[in-house]
Amino acid sequence: MKTVLIMWNTHLKSALSALRNDTRTKVAWFFALSLDCGLGLWSINQLLAQVSHWQAAGSVALEAHLWLLFSGAWIGIGLIAALSTMTLGFGGDQPRLLMTLPISPAARFRALYGLMFFEGIGNWLVLAVVVIGIPLIIFLGWQAFIWLLLLLLGVAIAVWMSIFATLIVFRYVLTHLKRALLIALVTCIGIGIVYLALHLVGITSRLRALSTPEPIHASLLCAIVLVLVTGPFAGLTGKLYEEAFHEMEGRSRSRIVINLPGVRLLSKSLRRYRNLTGALVVKGLLNQSRNVFTWGRVVIILVCIALFPLLRTLLAPFGFSKMLLAVIYASGVAILAIVDYAPYAISSEGSRLIYYLVAQTGKTSYLRARLKVLLIAALLIGLILSLVLSWWIGLSIFELAKAVIMVSLILIAYTAFSVWGSAWDEDLNLVSEGMMPVLTQEELPFTPRRLQLLGLGFLLIGVMFLLIWKLPVYLSVPALTLLDGVVLILGWRFGSAQIRGLIS
Repeated sequence: MKTVLIMWNTHLKSALSALRNDTRTKVAWFFALSLDCGLGLWSINQLLAQVSHWQAAGSVALEAHLWLLFSGAWIGIGLIAALSTMTLGFGGDQPRLLMTLPISPAARFRALYGLMFFEGIGNWLVLAVVVIGIPLIIFLGWQAFIWLLLLLLGVAIAVWMSIFATLIVFRYVLTHLKRALLIALVTCIGIGIVYLALHLVGITSRLRALSTPEPIHASLLCAIVLVLVTGPFAGLTGKLYEEAFHEMEGRSRSRIVINLPGVRLLSKSLRRYRNLTGALVVKGLLNQSRNVFTWGRVVIILVCIALFPLLRTLLAPFGFSKMLLAVIYASGVAILAIVDYAPYAISSEGSRLIYYLVAQTGKTSYLRARLKVLLIAALLIGLILSLVLSWWIGLSIFELAKAVIMVSLILIAYTAFSVWGSAWDEDLNLVSEGMMPVLTQEELPFTPRRLQLLGLGFLLIGVMFLLIWKLPVYLSVPALTLLDGVVLILGWRFGSAQIRGLIS
């Protein structure tokens, strides 16, 4: 345990030193704190009103809603912990150094587990405790500290479960993907059959009537589980971490290429055009067909389309027009499809960008080609969704034309801002080998600049959605057009300056 404490202390001192001396770290912290303060104040105001209503409804309703609130916080932090496991446990040189140290598997797991709170979820954990703690202390007094203890212990268990689940996926699921998908399908069907049987018998109605557990008892159970997973059973998780790490280090991209109908024909036709845009489109098609997460994005898009009637019903009391719903939903789903790639479109290239820059295509041709590739994907999804949703909710031809124009303007502005802004974080000395380093380099915001660009992109989306919500169409379309022009001009100059700075 002494070695683990030394590693934690080293990371803490390194983080404090970077905060004092590194300008980029200071900017990242300022941006993160500003975002946390704004989001925290808004969340506290909302939660104050909700807790007041729950308390007025009685103790049973209050406890039930608090359990739902805590469950949401645990799930959210657990998802962030899963992403942090990929970056802290598999990406970069830090996990390689951790694997070469002469320490036990249990110590390796404890080191990773502690780093998760320092560098992974620490910011979100503090935000959750403050946002939930202030309203609870105001309304519940000293009883709130028992609930906060449960929140912290639940987060500790959720982090361990996220780490363990991620390691299981990397060790067993990705190596036997077809078998794992078949098992998951059979399991889901079995669970559905069992649920229907229980529902017909009437057991599910009795389960709903069960009371929620006392927070002190649940906290005691979480504490026991935490002691076990970080104590006697830490070696098991550590061995699983070692096996998953070695599996990912020895694993390259999947050799199985799953092509949608027409992809081969499209790739062949694009190869005839000897230009940079065609080459990047072909490269993107081939890379994404080898990427398991691409099919996850497809599933997410299909789920979002299926949820549109439900969300339309939920948003009906707010008075949104049909055209506004179609525009926001179509552009939002299209942005969701590229949000984990567009902000790193250029910075993900690393040392590979040198080959594009030395080619006889011009120093800024790559910027135009990269933007065209992402725009093709975003506009294809956004415009198809606009047509489908407009037909679904019964828009007129004139309303459909306005919706298509606004969706196009929103997607052009966001894509240009993200793609050309991603040149800010490009490093020609960055080389990645292996599946996990390539994944973190291409699709995860593992640097402060990427996080800042991602946050600014969300801010731009919010501004554009606000324009089409608050302004009539004859004003919102010119405003979006003007915003697009500003983003394109400034983004082009910024991206060009960054590219020239890399080779000067």
